[in-house]
Amino acid sequence: MYRLIIILVLLIILFFMVRKAVREFLGWGKPDPMLPGRDVMVQDPVCKLYVTAGSAVVEKIGGQTYYFCSDECAIKFKSNLSG
Repeated sequence: MYRLIIILVLLIILFFMVRKAVREFLGWGKPDPMLPGRDVMVQDPVCKLYVTAGSAVVEKIGGQTYYFCSDECAIKFKSNLSG
């Protein structure tokens, strides 16, 4: 009985290993490098704090996208640009 359980567990492990190898070989499941996810870490240009892109305050200034940890940092950055 124990032999049967051990064989089933080994077959399940083998199945997942083969499935992962096939997916990697075919390129399935790889993220598109041109589309960063929401969990990518970006650096605030004012206080140099790292935040996730999904939780950051996003501002487009002069055609460029900036990520800030808070609205206060975004306001401070804009005021420094204007003089």
